[in-house]
Amino acid sequence: MNAEGHKNKAEEIKESLEKLLPDEEGKHVVAIVELTYGILQHLISYGMEKKHGRHLNTHVGLCKELRDLGEDDIAEIFETIDTFRHGRWYGGKGNGNIVKKCLELIKEVEKWIK
Repeated sequence: MNAEGHKNKAEEIKESLEKLLPDEEGKHVVAIVELTYGILQHLISYGMEKKHGRHLNTHVGLCKELRDLGEDDIAEIFETIDTFRHGRWYGGKGNGNIVKKCLELIKEVEKWIK
């Protein structure tokens, strides 16, 4: 997928995410985390292509690639959402402020791609 395709896919997924918000009762936390993961993966791929002329079409090795490019902060963001994902999808971690944090992570990556 080219850079614009990644950006468009992120926007498409973000539209789906917005349909679940606000989630005051915490009924959609797992879905919100999963959608955030997808949004971040596509935004990061877009940003990598724009900033560094290359990107990955998969999450496999993404953090290593980001670190190799000197993008440690973005690698940490992706590691954070991956941790949230494992804790909600596979485990029984509490939700706390996870939705709020997901939205913050999206905003941070959106700033980075500009």
